[in-house]
Amino acid sequence: MRIILDQAGIDALPDPVQRALIIQRLAERELDEAFDAELHGPFVVMEPGDTLTSVEAATGIALLRDPVTGVEYGDPTFSPIFEYVGAHAHCYELVLIPGGGDDGVTVFVPRHPAVEPRLLQLCAAYAVPEPATP
Repeated sequence: MRIILDQAGIDALPDPVQRALIIQRLAERELDEAFDAELHGPFVVMEPGDTLTSVEAATGIALLRDPVTGVEYGDPTFSPIFEYVGAHAHCYELVLIPGGGDDGVTVFVPRHPAVEPRLLQLCAAYAVPEPATP
């Protein structure tokens, strides 16, 4: 797992598509200052083999449990905490704003068999396809 906290973290990502996506997200926010995770929220890039527990510990957010009701994903009354799930060719993008403020956490979940299957199911169930670029 990579936790991106600044421009150096973005530059260190080995995947150019992932780097471009994060740079695009920052541009969409129309930031007039350099990226700072303290102000804008971090990006968490999961890697195949990362456990759900490790990602939840890193973000401080339970991804498969409603933090208010305690209801687990799979229960018909489950309500996810994320604001948005985007479907990309090789990953899902979860945007979470746990405190209801301006900053949040963006988690990129690879579409890979070594990722927690229930997390992939959750992403697929709620994902919005990313519009094709011209």
